[in-house]
Amino acid sequence: RAQGGSVLFAFHPRTQCTGPEASAMEDGDKEAKEDAAGEAQGEARDEETAKAAPNGAAAAGAEAPPDDPQEANEETAKAAPNGAAAAGAKAPPGDGADPLDHVVRLMQEQHFGRAAAMLQRMLKKTPDDSVLLHNLGVVLTEQSKWVEAEDAFMKAFEEQKKAGKLNYATLYGLGTVLTEQGGSGKLLQAEALFRDCLVKAIEQEENGVVETYRAFTSLAENLGLQKRWKEAAEAYEQSLALGTRMFGEGHDCNVAQSALLERARRLARLQKYMRIALWAGTAAVPVICVGMWKYVGGPSVGEMLQFTGFFGESAAGQPAAEAAASHGAE
Repeated sequence: RAQGGSVLFAFHPRTQCTGPEASAMEDGDKEAKEDAAGEAQGEARDEETAKAAPNGAAAAGAEAPPDDPQEANEETAKAAPNGAAAAGAKAPPGDGADPLDHVVRLMQEQHFGRAAAMLQRMLKKTPDDSVLLHNLGVVLTEQSKWVEAEDAFMKAFEEQKKAGKLNYATLYGLGTVLTEQGGSGKLLQAEALFRDCLVKAIEQEENGVVETYRAFTSLAENLGLQKRWKEAAEAYEQSLALGTRMFGEGHDCNVAQSALLERARRLARLQKYMRIALWAGTAAVPVICVGMWKYVGGPSVGEMLQFTGFFGESAAGQPAAEAAASHGAE
């Protein structure tokens, strides 16, 4: 979904249109080696990566965090491609660095294997932490581990439900992995989640424009996978209209959206013609059969019913009682 269909906020740099372009994910073997290298070697690699990073991020632990917690959160949000603070990944009050900041940095640098390992270690201490579960779901989504990501997002949703604080980023992540898995049941569940997120985003008016755009885009993709092309085209129209006002007509996202919109419209017309042809063919079958029956000289319906004695007459056309009396006299 390079056109920007996902709305996992800070945690989906590969699919986010408004963030910087992300490099390709590291393959599984390299991530496994990084996991086995240990924390000491990982921190050394983090320092080298931070020095070479274009955003000039400082190495983990190299500098003391700002005195103002709000300033620290703002800097973290600027460094993350999609706004890490949107999903609740912010430093708690007090001294010391938040381990979740290190996780966010690993996710930003595409080290998803190490980020997943660190989140799993943290979840062993606090297995009911909805923020950790959400971030684990995002990392597993980046690794294309759809089933495990669905389980993580579902657990995060359940914990948020217990606390009475729903995070629509979690619902969106759940809808994303359900869509990726496909299948009628999961696609319908994902559609319902996307529509809930869309309603929530629209309620925010100006503050929810970006979320509305993402919701329309992912909903259109979901409807396309269900072969509901007319509805998908309508969702793409809304998404393209918002994207044009947000990014401009020549933006890559809008170019991709335009192509998807034209494809959905074309398939919707084709689907309409196919349905008309199908219904016309279904209605024509009995007409053709009757015509062929008459052409070969077959008996009419009335003649067949008289032949079977349905109207109380014999095959010779005499009443049944007279035919029986005549037979008895003989």
